[in-house]
Amino acid sequence: MKATSDFHEITVFGARGTAMMVLQSLHEHYPGRANVRALIDDLENGFLHPQLGVPVISSQERLALYPDLPVLISVTSPALRERTALRLAAEGATLVSGVSPGQNRMDALVTHDPGAICAPFTRVGPNVHLGTGTLVLAMMLAHDVTLGDYSVVSVHASVLGHVQIGRGVTIAPHAVIGNGSARRPLRIGDGAVIGIGATVIRDVPPGARMIGNPAMTVRQFATLDRLLRDPPA
Repeated sequence: MKATSDFHEITVFGARGTAMMVLQSLHEHYPGRANVRALIDDLENGFLHPQLGVPVISSQERLALYPDLPVLISVTSPALRERTALRLAAEGATLVSGVSPGQNRMDALVTHDPGAICAPFTRVGPNVHLGTGTLVLAMMLAHDVTLGDYSVVSVHASVLGHVQIGRGVTIAPHAVIGNGSARRPLRIGDGAVIGIGATVIRDVPPGARMIGNPAMTVRQFATLDRLLRDPPA
């Protein structure tokens, strides 16, 4: 999969509010360099974007009109990020990477794979690795954190030290992922969803949907709610 952090003109997959926020972050990383030629939206297209004044086009039109421009993937669904990245790779496209180790709030030891995006307001400590196509809009990734391919960490979320996050994970706004340790990192399994404001203090199995503080699965929460509403005699 091809990717670059050396660009001046780009296209953007996604034309909604998240795209505008990610673009703003990219302009902070690379002032004056992320000039958008077109936004890509396969559901609604064929008009000029009201804020940017550039055309909103389909993926087929991107391939025909702008095949050589790097593509920024701005959508927040891990599954859609992966499908889009794999399709673009098959088309020979180059992904935009937006990670700046050693600058401002990011430790110099941060590493990343193709197409990773990390907002400049995120505090990122040492020994953090961002996988392919990841999107980080969080408040903090503390240290010794691995973020699996296509996973998304949303605004105001915090990931503390010694945490291993699997592939295709969603961490919603204001969630907190507690500390693991060097000998036993806290692990979040592939495809897990951590809900808004959830506080994770133990390992999360693959595919689990977690809510609450401390975080529990949706099924556990429903069981607890029934007990509280109708306690046994």
